[in-house]
Amino acid sequence: MPDSVVIRRLDLGDAPALVAFYNSLSRASKRTFRPLGPVTMLEKCENIVVDNVAVADTKFDLVAVQDGGAQGARIVGWGFLWDLHTDEPVLGLAVADAFRGQGVGTALITRVLDVARERGLTRVCLTVVTDNEVAKRLYKKHGFVKYGEFVGEDGLPYFRMRVEF
Repeated sequence: MPDSVVIRRLDLGDAPALVAFYNSLSRASKRTFRPLGPVTMLEKCENIVVDNVAVADTKFDLVAVQDGGAQGARIVGWGFLWDLHTDEPVLGLAVADAFRGQGVGTALITRVLDVARERGLTRVCLTVVTDNEVAKRLYKKHGFVKYGEFVGEDGLPYFRMRVEF
C-alpha cells in the first residue's frame, strides 16, 4: 500500500469526500459496486457518517485516505460492514481505479474483518458479480466461500459469499 495512504474509520466531515470518491468510480467499478446507486448525493453519505457515530452503531465504515498535500486529503478506498444488528452483516469494498493492485483493498478487508471478530460477529456476508475475478480472489484469500447464486435487479449474475469465524 502506498505510504501516502492511511486506513481510518469514517469520521464526521467525511461525507463530501465520500461523495466525490463514489461518484468518481469508473463505469466498470460501478458495474460491480453500487450500494448507493449509480450516483450518490451528499445527504446519503451524511446518513452513513451519522450511522457510524450514532448510539445504534449499525454501520462500520473504513476509508483509505491519501494525503494530497496542498490539494487536501482524498478518499481512495472504502470498506464497510453494514447491518451489524443482524445475523448476516454485509461487507462492501471499493478502491479507486488508480489505486488498484497496490494493497489498498487487502488493507481495508483485513481491518474490516478484524473489527468483525473483535465485535464477536460469527459471520460476514457479501455479494459479488460472478465475473469479478479480482474481487473473488481477494474474498477467497480471506476465507469467504460461495453459498448461493442469484440474478440481480440489474440482470447480472451474482454469488453470495460468507466467512464464518
